[in-house]
Amino acid sequence: MDPASASSSIQRTADTRGTADAAQSDGSARVKNQAESVANQATVANATQSQVSERPVTRQTQSERQSYQGEQEETSNDASDQSTVTSNPATRTNQAAAHKSKMPGLIALLVLIVAVGGATYFLYLRPSTTQSTAPAQSSVAHKKTTRHSSSVTKNSQSTTKSTAVSFDQSQIRNDINSTVGAISGTNSVYVSPVNSKQTVLVNDGAQRSASSIKIFIMVTAYAMAKEGVFNLTDTHTVTDSEKVGGTGVIQNMDAGTKLSYQEIIEHMIDDSDNTAANIMIEKLGGFDLINNKISNMGATDTKLRRKMMDTKALDDGKDNTTSAHDMGMTLKKIYNHQLVSRQADEEMLTILAKNQNRTKLPKDLPSSATVYNKTGEYADYGVQNDAEIVKNSHGAFVAVVLSEDGDQNDQIDAMNRLGSLLYQNILE
Repeated sequence: MDPASASSSIQRTADTRGTADAAQSDGSARVKNQAESVANQATVANATQSQVSERPVTRQTQSERQSYQGEQEETSNDASDQSTVTSNPATRTNQAAAHKSKMPGLIALLVLIVAVGGATYFLYLRPSTTQSTAPAQSSVAHKKTTRHSSSVTKNSQSTTKSTAVSFDQSQIRNDINSTVGAISGTNSVYVSPVNSKQTVLVNDGAQRSASSIKIFIMVTAYAMAKEGVFNLTDTHTVTDSEKVGGTGVIQNMDAGTKLSYQEIIEHMIDDSDNTAANIMIEKLGGFDLINNKISNMGATDTKLRRKMMDTKALDDGKDNTTSAHDMGMTLKKIYNHQLVSRQADEEMLTILAKNQNRTKLPKDLPSSATVYNKTGEYADYGVQNDAEIVKNSHGAFVAVVLSEDGDQNDQIDAMNRLGSLLYQNILE
């Protein structure tokens, strides 16, 4: 075979390597046949070896280079073994001749090994690069699956905890009847687990709200902030003319003091600040706008008809009202992040958790209990109210008591006892 034919043979071998990805088994056969053909062409062996040795090292992988080097070392060892045969002068000539006659075969064998090794690389090692991404992808998928499973487990655990809350409606009614139900005046009660439609509602109806209505003013502010028509971070400058008496600390601040509306709302709830409530009523647009927002919440018995400490309005028969159901439903929605938005509801819970008055329903609860509450009181009208969310590791429930035209000491004592009984019978 002439040099051109040998060159063509080598080219076909390279072509076979280039197409090995498409047909692995067929490619291997063709490479082997072509390599054997080269081995039989002893006359072009030196040219073939030269072409093979010129294969660019930069395109070899580390494992290929190691394989190639190993093959060279093996061939070198064979040659060394042959060179160590007996040094008998009588046989030296024959050995040299034999060595010379074996050279073409060794070169052909080297070409065969290199060709087969190269084809093997393209057929088996290169596809493994693509396949090597599969474990990584599988690992990612496993992580996602694990996170999903973990999430499902958490939700399942949360649901299990909540559904494990004991709510014996007959027992709850007995607790109410033996406490708040046994005192004078008009008394209404709402009790319900936060994740259940089960509810005990006793003597529900519109009653004087006193400061309990401040919860609805707070919710209106957060609803309007969500709508983008009110900014909680804007500031208000306190004036002497807007200060009123009763509960609160803003009335003692110097005129000209600047407070953000967020701070004013916190004072309105945590200190039951009357001046703060009146500032918010003005800022939010007055009675009609706030009442419209309250109605949209589903609180049908709740009406804002006067500002705090407006005795003239009271004399005219105008008072703020709410009901145990309205308050209980509103707190339940806040806790479950179903009222304004998850962020807004969470911020309102944070404010309710810092309320300073814990003298009624939550008074005798253990320190392990978390309480969110808002009270209302107006002794001149015999009003004592409290609305709370209570939770511990077992779950959470809402309880509301509205009491008017009663004796303050009896009202507060009855609320203390009811709060303890509810906690024991629902969460312990």
